[in-house]
Amino acid sequence: MSCNGCRVLRRGCSDQCILRPCLEWIESPQAQGNATLFVSKFFGRSDLMSFIAGVPETKRPALFQSLLFEACGRTVNPVNGAVGLLSTGNWHICQAAVETVLAGGVLRPISIGILAPNSDEASAWGNNQSSSKHKGGVVHGSMGGGSRNCMEKTASFGSGISEVSRENRVKGVGSKEPKLLNLFA
Repeated sequence: MSCNGCRVLRRGCSDQCILRPCLEWIESPQAQGNATLFVSKFFGRSDLMSFIAGVPETKRPALFQSLLFEACGRTVNPVNGAVGLLSTGNWHICQAAVETVLAGGVLRPISIGILAPNSDEASAWGNNQSSSKHKGGVVHGSMGGGSRNCMEKTASFGSGISEVSRENRVKGVGSKEPKLLNLFA
């Protein structure tokens, strides 16, 4: 009989199936199928099988779980993934994303404001970044403190419509503030 992972991937399953032991930690058959489908869509079916085949049998369930958490973390936080959620104290978001996938739900990227570090972690997190101020949706300031601005003065393909000045401020047409799109809303 086919395991739930092979069933959703529509591949032949045997007694030596490399996917079956990876799914034993997931309780329901439907959740096993949902997890396999999500991870295989994220990493690709052949890459998933290559990852699993390249690891000793005893480590395969942990590998699959790690791949599931990273795929969920990268889906809800495309820039930093699961490690970024963990380092900012937002691991619960990654756990909720995994639960959503196991239940058959759809994940969407979360807004940036939610990912700010907790106040307890702000001092440790902020040691690597200089303070930035938000004004009209544009971040002012520099990362890493002493780095020199690479784009001191540029125009967008010579259009003259918008220009980045030395202060990293965006100048719009006339005196109007430019509209910024929130692509992850």
